[in-house]
Amino acid sequence: MDKKKIGILLIAIGVFILLNTLNLISDDIFLYLLSGGFLFTYFMLGARKHYGNIGFLIPGTVLLAIALFSDLERIEFINNLGGGVFFILLGLAFAAVLIHTSAFEKWDWPIYPAGALIIFGVFVVFVENNDYIQNQEYLNYITPIVLIILGSYFLYQNKK
Repeated sequence: MDKKKIGILLIAIGVFILLNTLNLISDDIFLYLLSGGFLFTYFMLGARKHYGNIGFLIPGTVLLAIALFSDLERIEFINNLGGGVFFILLGLAFAAVLIHTSAFEKWDWPIYPAGALIIFGVFVVFVENNDYIQNQEYLNYITPIVLIILGSYFLYQNKK
């Protein structure tokens, strides 16, 4: 990254932190502004024209997901869904990164974090809102044992 980009980035972050320290903007607005700064920089540098611009897109979308979750959890329905919504929003942030990377040869890597986060988020929402599963204490022991067995199996298969 050249000195001009670093300078602009440092000034913008410094201004945001100063405004937050002086209590001129709230924490939620701070996240939106910081996200907007990264996304604005991403678009000003040419967006999908250069693969290197992904360094501005990733923090911009992740910070936007965090800010959205912070606002959405004030809605009673979303708050009742639990923490899984956070992981779903992070997964959607990586799905947005997938749009950028699809223009390049290394396009498929965001599928993995996006898919894993969305699936995990849906699983957490399901478990947190299912009274039957929450009352099954034996699942606390079975789940890690199954994961250990599966991991051992994959390591054994890899050794062959």
